[in-house]
Amino acid sequence: MKTNASRSINTPETPFRIQRNWLGLFFVFLALLLGLTIAVSVGYFGVLVLLAVPALLIFAGISGQPDIGLAAVIFMLVTQLTQVLRIHHSLPSPAQPLMALLAVVIIIRLILYGDRPLGWKRIAPMFTALVLSWIVSVLNAKDFGLAFDDFINIMTNVAVAVIIVYFVRSADSFRRAIWTLIIAGIFMGTISVFQNFTGTFDNLYWGFGGWELDFSSGSSRHRLTGPFANPNAYAQVLIVIVPLALDRFWHERNKLLRLLAAWAVGVSVLAIFFTYSRNGFLTLVITLGLLVVITRPNIAPLIITAALGLGVLQLMPASYLDRVSSLTQISAISSGQVTDGSFKGRVSENTAAWMMFRDYPLFGVGLDNYQLYYQEYSRQIGLDNRRETREPASYYLELLSEGGLVGITAFFFFIVWVFRGLRKARKQFHTLEMYDQAHMVTALLVGLTGYMIFYISKNSAYSNVYWVLIGLALSMTQVASSSMSNGRDHSDPALEIIQ
Repeated sequence: MKTNASRSINTPETPFRIQRNWLGLFFVFLALLLGLTIAVSVGYFGVLVLLAVPALLIFAGISGQPDIGLAAVIFMLVTQLTQVLRIHHSLPSPAQPLMALLAVVIIIRLILYGDRPLGWKRIAPMFTALVLSWIVSVLNAKDFGLAFDDFINIMTNVAVAVIIVYFVRSADSFRRAIWTLIIAGIFMGTISVFQNFTGTFDNLYWGFGGWELDFSSGSSRHRLTGPFANPNAYAQVLIVIVPLALDRFWHERNKLLRLLAAWAVGVSVLAIFFTYSRNGFLTLVITLGLLVVITRPNIAPLIITAALGLGVLQLMPASYLDRVSSLTQISAISSGQVTDGSFKGRVSENTAAWMMFRDYPLFGVGLDNYQLYYQEYSRQIGLDNRRETREPASYYLELLSEGGLVGITAFFFFIVWVFRGLRKARKQFHTLEMYDQAHMVTALLVGLTGYMIFYISKNSAYSNVYWVLIGLALSMTQVASSSMSNGRDHSDPALEIIQ
């Protein structure tokens, strides 16, 4: 159902020109004020202040085209540009200023036009329930400081999802967001594939060519981490890119974009191989199978994809298959015959998480407080000789141990609601014969499913990407509902005002 603001925007009587002129005059005045400030600052601090000039240009561009700023934020978060600039170049991240600029645009639209995203009344209660469960977990924590810092980090990521929901309200803006994810996959995957094939592990490629040296089964290997500090986290993100890019390869009409999509699929799959992630291999197989079953592509693109897949498989490292075969040790867990050190550590971490949940079933031990209790439980388990702080090797056990029944219940209802929304959006797009949008929703649903499957053996590290995906999922539900209300007119009238 459209808001009153949406109805008034679509009526012929709305004075578009007056509204655009007032907003334009506002930004002109703001630019002049900032320009005067820069001129005065140069006299006091020197010419380095002139670096603020390109920042003004970026601000002006984002103010008129918020989709550009949103795409930039998504790209920065998915590629972990914030961490790369901070760790490898000792530079501040541009992501926070961009988010602040987008927040300013949101405030302006709310004040001047009363512009709210469709369905926000349905979204708000679910977010509120999650936030309340986190607050309870913070108040219940042994170390309030650790819990509160984690809460602030979570809320920062939630803000990203809210910004995405606010701006992605048309099929076109959703398409641009999807292609931003695919381009991020091309960027990261190409660097990783080139680095692996050339053996240039002494070159970190500006911080996007990370790796870690792994010793197991009597051999050593370079496990690529990309811009992440962990190969499994890198593989988890690439798992999402693969179905999105494969869908565009199957259904994109523009030939150049189809080639880009094929490129993204190839380098993303190879990069997953080069992470040597066992979870990555299993989840990739499940995700691709699920995409084929749900999409049921035509025979021609399926044959082409299979042929390309066989070519990519020829490049899989032989040692990767050996590593994947070690998954058979899972069956030996109950008998205590596990020999793989990585498995031992994960079994210990997850067992400790379950024991914490049994001891603190209602509210858990508190956000980020698992690390305070691990060594106590680890000594009882007797599998892990490490004497360092650890995190659970499963996001779901992390939720149980740190949030208890309250936390896991709030999460469960929220994620089920997100997936139901995606299924509903897919059905609505099919009803409207907007098949391209339906295909993209399917790919996102499959990619998010793969991401959540990966969480079975990975904790919540790098959850900023998770909230980007949640924001896109919620926005797609909104776009579908809006399209059902307006027929085939799925443009964003609010964006027209500020352009």
